[in-house]
Amino acid sequence: MQKKYKTCLHNRLIGKGVQQFIEGEWTQIKEAIIESANEVIQTQATSNTNEWWDESCKLIMSQKNEARKKYLQVKTRVTREIDEAKRMEANRICREKKRSWINNKIRQIEEASNKNDARNFF
Repeated sequence: MQKKYKTCLHNRLIGKGVQQFIEGEWTQIKEAIIESANEVIQTQATSNTNEWWDESCKLIMSQKNEARKKYLQVKTRVTREIDEAKRMEANRICREKKRSWINNKIRQIEEASNKNDARNFF
Protein backbone atom coordinates (compact mmCIF):
# COMPACT_ATOMS: atom_id res chain seq x y z
CA MET A 1 0.00 0.00 0.00
CA GLN A 2 2.86 2.36 0.81
CA LYS A 3 4.50 1.77 -2.57
CA LYS A 4 1.21 2.33 -4.34
CA TYR A 5 0.72 5.62 -2.47
CA LYS A 6 4.25 6.78 -3.25
CA THR A 7 3.94 6.02 -6.95
CA CYS A 8 0.52 7.66 -7.17
CA LEU A 9 1.81 10.77 -5.39
CA HIS A 10 4.92 10.85 -7.55
CA ASN A 11 2.86 10.60 -10.74
CA ARG A 12 0.56 13.40 -9.62
CA LEU A 13 3.43 15.70 -8.66
CA ILE A 14 5.22 15.10 -11.97
CA GLY A 15 2.05 15.97 -13.88
CA LYS A 16 1.78 19.37 -12.20
CA GLY A 17 3.40 22.37 -13.83
CA VAL A 18 5.67 24.88 -12.11
CA GLN A 19 3.84 27.79 -10.52
CA GLN A 20 5.11 31.33 -10.37
CA PHE A 21 4.17 31.86 -6.71
CA ILE A 22 4.94 29.69 -3.71
CA GLU A 23 1.25 29.61 -2.68
CA GLY A 24 0.38 28.01 -5.99
CA GLU A 25 3.05 25.36 -5.45
CA TRP A 26 1.74 24.57 -1.97
CA THR A 27 -1.84 24.25 -3.15
CA GLN A 28 -0.77 21.89 -5.94
CA ILE A 29 1.25 19.75 -3.52
CA LYS A 30 -1.63 19.69 -1.04
CA GLU A 31 -4.13 18.69 -3.74
CA ALA A 32 -1.79 15.96 -5.00
CA ILE A 33 -1.39 14.52 -1.49
CA ILE A 34 -5.13 14.57 -0.78
CA GLU A 35 -6.06 13.08 -4.17
CA SER A 36 -3.45 10.32 -3.82
CA ALA A 37 -4.59 9.49 -0.31
CA ASN A 38 -8.24 9.36 -1.37
CA GLU A 39 -7.39 7.12 -4.31
CA VAL A 40 -5.11 4.68 -2.49
CA ILE A 41 -6.17 4.74 1.16
CA GLN A 42 -9.81 5.76 0.73
CA THR A 43 -12.00 6.89 3.57
CA GLN A 44 -14.25 4.94 5.86
CA ALA A 45 -17.60 6.13 7.07
CA THR A 46 -17.52 7.00 10.74
CA SER A 47 -19.84 5.06 12.96
CA ASN A 48 -21.89 6.70 15.63
CA THR A 49 -20.35 5.68 18.94
CA ASN A 50 -23.32 6.93 20.93
CA GLU A 51 -26.12 4.97 19.35
CA TRP A 52 -28.36 5.74 22.30
CA TRP A 53 -28.10 9.50 21.60
CA ASP A 54 -31.26 10.69 19.86
CA GLU A 55 -33.36 13.80 19.31
CA SER A 56 -34.83 13.81 22.82
CA CYS A 57 -31.31 13.84 24.27
CA LYS A 58 -30.33 16.70 21.96
CA LEU A 59 -33.43 18.65 22.93
CA ILE A 60 -32.97 18.25 26.68
CA MET A 61 -29.27 19.12 26.41
CA SER A 62 -30.02 22.31 24.50
CA GLN A 63 -32.60 23.25 27.14
CA LYS A 64 -30.05 22.51 29.87
CA ASN A 65 -27.44 24.66 28.12
CA GLU A 66 -29.89 27.56 27.75
CA ALA A 67 -30.76 27.36 31.43
CA ARG A 68 -27.05 27.38 32.26
CA LYS A 69 -26.46 30.46 30.10
CA LYS A 70 -29.33 32.29 31.79
CA TYR A 71 -27.98 31.38 35.20
CA LEU A 72 -24.49 32.60 34.34
CA GLN A 73 -25.88 35.89 33.06
CA VAL A 74 -28.28 36.50 35.96
CA LYS A 75 -27.17 34.72 39.10
CA THR A 76 -30.30 34.51 41.19
CA ARG A 77 -31.74 31.73 43.30
CA VAL A 78 -34.52 31.08 40.80
CA THR A 79 -32.20 30.76 37.79
CA ARG A 80 -29.88 28.50 39.81
CA GLU A 81 -32.77 26.23 40.76
CA ILE A 82 -33.96 26.07 37.16
CA ASP A 83 -30.42 25.29 36.03
CA GLU A 84 -30.03 22.52 38.60
CA ALA A 85 -33.43 21.06 37.72
CA LYS A 86 -32.60 21.01 33.99
CA ARG A 87 -29.21 19.43 34.69
CA MET A 88 -30.76 16.70 36.83
CA GLU A 89 -33.45 16.05 34.22
CA ALA A 90 -30.92 15.89 31.37
CA ASN A 91 -28.66 13.54 33.31
CA ARG A 92 -31.60 11.31 34.23
CA ILE A 93 -32.92 11.08 30.67
CA CYS A 94 -29.50 10.40 29.13
CA ARG A 95 -28.63 7.87 31.83
CA GLU A 96 -31.92 6.00 31.24
CA LYS A 97 -31.43 6.00 27.46
CA LYS A 98 -27.88 4.72 27.78
CA ARG A 99 -28.82 2.09 30.34
CA SER A 100 -31.66 0.74 28.19
CA TRP A 101 -29.39 0.72 25.11
CA ILE A 102 -26.70 -1.22 27.00
CA ASN A 103 -29.27 -3.70 28.31
CA ASN A 104 -30.61 -4.27 24.79
CA LYS A 105 -27.08 -4.83 23.48
CA ILE A 106 -26.36 -7.32 26.26
CA ARG A 107 -29.62 -9.14 25.55
CA GLN A 108 -28.78 -9.34 21.82
CA ILE A 109 -25.30 -10.68 22.55
CA GLU A 110 -26.67 -13.27 24.96
CA GLU A 111 -29.29 -14.43 22.46
CA ALA A 112 -26.70 -14.67 19.70
CA SER A 113 -24.27 -16.59 21.89
CA ASN A 114 -27.04 -18.95 23.07
CA LYS A 115 -27.93 -19.78 19.47
CA ASN A 116 -24.29 -20.40 18.59
CA ASP A 117 -23.69 -22.54 21.70
CA ALA A 118 -26.68 -24.71 20.90
CA ARG A 119 -25.39 -25.34 17.38
CA ASN A 120 -21.87 -26.08 18.55
CA PHE A 121 -23.06 -28.32 21.38
CA PHE A 122 -25.13 -30.61 19.20
